[in-house]
Amino acid sequence: MYKPNPNCYGDMFAVPADILNIAVEEASKESLLAILWIFKHPSETISLDALTKALSLSADAALAALDFWVAKGVLLFTDDSGNVKFVPKAQRKAEPTYSFKETPAQSKPTHRAETLPTITFAKPTMEQIAARMREDSEVSALFTEAQCILGRTFGLDMQGTLLTFLDTYGLPKEVILTLLQHLVETGKSSSANIARVGKIWAEKEINTITEANEYIQKDSEVDALFSKLRMATGITAPKPTTKQAEYLRAWISLGFSFEMILDAYEEAAERTGKISFNYANKVLMNWKDNGFTSKADALKAKKQTSLPTSTATHKKQTSFDLDEAVRKATFSSKKQS
Repeated sequence: MYKPNPNCYGDMFAVPADILNIAVEEASKESLLAILWIFKHPSETISLDALTKALSLSADAALAALDFWVAKGVLLFTDDSGNVKFVPKAQRKAEPTYSFKETPAQSKPTHRAETLPTITFAKPTMEQIAARMREDSEVSALFTEAQCILGRTFGLDMQGTLLTFLDTYGLPKEVILTLLQHLVETGKSSSANIARVGKIWAEKEINTITEANEYIQKDSEVDALFSKLRMATGITAPKPTTKQAEYLRAWISLGFSFEMILDAYEEAAERTGKISFNYANKVLMNWKDNGFTSKADALKAKKQTSLPTSTATHKKQTSFDLDEAVRKATFSSKKQS
């Protein structure tokens, strides 16, 4: 028979019971440690640096843990504009079960990448998942192979995500497994990130292994570009945000060199005093529209545009003064005569 030692009841903090239920079914060791640390320090701002140092976690592991609890509605994530991206289930409006629809994107991106329909869905229920496993052996095979790739067992939440990929998004099984393998290899295999990337692949209609490999190649280029930008500018974030990754991917597709991107970033930093991929994007688009290949080209064009104007104004002013002086001198001579 076991029971708690009364001497252990010292410094205490509260943890919601739902967290324990989630932890038992799905949470990794890192996710459990992260959420316990967060609830033990409720008055502190959740800092990635503080979390990694306190728990001896890598930045990727800490981010994966945060993503997991955000997806569960336990943590809220707010973007730079103050918009809450994820809201706990208790605050959400009821959604139809296991359905999807395509709606126009709520806001147009400022970069000139392809605008795709936004897919929204509600995950299948436990009964629906069980029914699909009984009627289709491919579903059971998908779950089994996915667990082997991820190196962990998973519960209803991940099963619902994978079944949504297969049935609602229409992603082939081999494409789903390729996606999982890629995220495992890059250390980004949290449940929240898997759901996010799968949604992106569906919106981009990545339906073959060839298309999947092409996207993975571009994803690697985005990571490499961000790494170079970090080294050159001193950005402290270990990886780009979702929005920053969209900008980087668009800039690569449009053929901007690293030097141009760095120049635009520095221009944005000078004008705004902060990291602003949005401003840097506006600079790059302006340069592209004007045929500039570097910041030097833009400065040269600006100088050439302003120089003739000032010269012409000076010439006009000088010519006017000279004519006036001659007229006055002629009038004076005639008067004296």
